[in-house]
Amino acid sequence: MMPAPDNEIQCKLLRYYCFMRTNCDLPDLQAFCALVRCGGFNKTADTLALSPSALSRRISKLEEALGGRLIERTTRTMVLTPLGQTLHERLAPLLDSLDDCLAGTARMARGEGGQLTVACITTVAYSLFPAALSRLRQRHPDVRVDLRDDTGARVRDAVLRREAEFGITVMWEDEPELASQLLRDDPYVLACAPSHPMASRGQAAWADLAGQRVLALRRSSANRQQIDAALAVAGVPVPWFDEVEHLSSMIGFLEHGGWMAVLPHLALAAATRVATIPLSGPTIARRICLIRRRDATLSRPAQALWDELARSIAAAPAEPPLR
Repeated sequence: MMPAPDNEIQCKLLRYYCFMRTNCDLPDLQAFCALVRCGGFNKTADTLALSPSALSRRISKLEEALGGRLIERTTRTMVLTPLGQTLHERLAPLLDSLDDCLAGTARMARGEGGQLTVACITTVAYSLFPAALSRLRQRHPDVRVDLRDDTGARVRDAVLRREAEFGITVMWEDEPELASQLLRDDPYVLACAPSHPMASRGQAAWADLAGQRVLALRRSSANRQQIDAALAVAGVPVPWFDEVEHLSSMIGFLEHGGWMAVLPHLALAAATRVATIPLSGPTIARRICLIRRRDATLSRPAQALWDELARSIAAAPAEPPLR
C-alpha cells in the first residue's frame, strides 16, 4: 500500500484540537498566522485577498472560540498578547506540517514518491518482475517498491488483508472480494543443464521420466500439489527423487548439471544456463493472473506497474525454447 506521509499524526492532532474541541475554522487559524507573519491588518488582508474588516472578523471569531484576546490593536500597532504568542508558537509548526502533509499526499497521488507494496509468486518475481520494474522507473523514478515474493496463497492473503496493493498469483478458485485479470496459461516444462542427455530432445512425455531421478519442490508447494493431482488423474506415476524448498536452490542444482526438474515455463525466463523441454501426456499448466481488491482503486504507480507486468507476462514466449 502507498503509506501516508510521516506527519499524518500531526495533521490528525491539528484537526482534532482545532475542529473537534473548539469552533475554530482552519481559515481563521491560517489568517491568524498570516497576520503575525505580515505584521499588520492591511498587508495581511491584501495577501489573503480579504478586506481588512473580513480579516478582523476572522480574528475576533478565533478569539471568541478560544476565550481570550490574541492581539492588542491600536491605530498604528499590532501586538500579540501572551495568549496569542503561545498560540502562534504552537500553531505555526502544525500548519506547516499540515501543508507538508497535503503537498506530500498530492505528490504521491501524481506518482512522484511514496512506497508501493506488491505481492508476487516467487517464480514470476525471479524471472519477469525486474524488467517490469525497470520500465516503471522510467515514469516514476522516486516510487519505492516493496516486493513480497511468496506462495500463491500468501500473495492472495496479502491482497485481501490490504498488505499489498495488488498481487500476481496462480488462479485457483474465485474469491468474491478480489478482481482478477487472467494473463496466460503457464505450462510446466522439463528443465536440465544443456549438457544433460535430455537437453537435445524437442519434446518429452511424463512416461519418459519413469525411473529417472527428477528433482522436485517439496509437497507443500502449490506447483507440486497441482502436478501430483494431474498425474494421479492421468494414472502416471510421479517421478520425484530429491526435494528442495526454494526455486533458487532448484535452479542452482540444474545449472550445476546432472539433475532434471519440472518447473513452470515462466520461472525459467531468466535462467539462461538451463535447457527447457516441453512436457506432454498430460500437458499441465497453471493460470497466472493479476489480483486486487474489488473495493480498492489502484494508485497511479500501481496501475502503471500492473500494466507493465501484464505486458511482460503476456509477451513471454508461449513455448519454452531449447537453450
